[in-house]
Amino acid sequence: MLLLPGLLVLVAVLVGLVLLLRPALMRAPHVEVDPYSPRISAEVHTGEEQVMIHLARSLRVAMGRDQVGYGEIYVVSSAGGVIKLASRSEIGRGFEGEIRVQPARRGTLAEYFVLRLPGDESLHSRVLRLDRQIADALHGIDPHAEVRMYAEQTERNRDRGMPPLSLG
Repeated sequence: MLLLPGLLVLVAVLVGLVLLLRPALMRAPHVEVDPYSPRISAEVHTGEEQVMIHLARSLRVAMGRDQVGYGEIYVVSSAGGVIKLASRSEIGRGFEGEIRVQPARRGTLAEYFVLRLPGDESLHSRVLRLDRQIADALHGIDPHAEVRMYAEQTERNRDRGMPPLSLG
């Protein structure tokens, strides 16, 4: 007889915890701005030009500010081994990122950097999707490439109470 009231209390406590913790659970992981440390790095076994072309096609990001709505990410320019990305902002304070491509020992080194990011949570989730798109595109170029996502490592280390990953 006491089992049913005890079970109801337990369910009520669990529902209350879910309602209290829901905003924290739904929040996007933290996105850090660091122009000196890449969020993603990979050495792919093909030439620079092929990497640039493949990334530009695979990302499915608009070419030019006029082709996107407010807050959406687009390619600003693509030249000299650098793909510059930005989000449309009417006041010029949106996201800025770069994918840098350069020769490496056994192919091409591709690195992605977040240079500026406003506090807009919806933009943070879009940047996290862009992270995944870039990593997938790099695997598409070279399925055997070791794609290192430093953002994921930093988040895992933070969850474990470890200091941030040092890249130097």
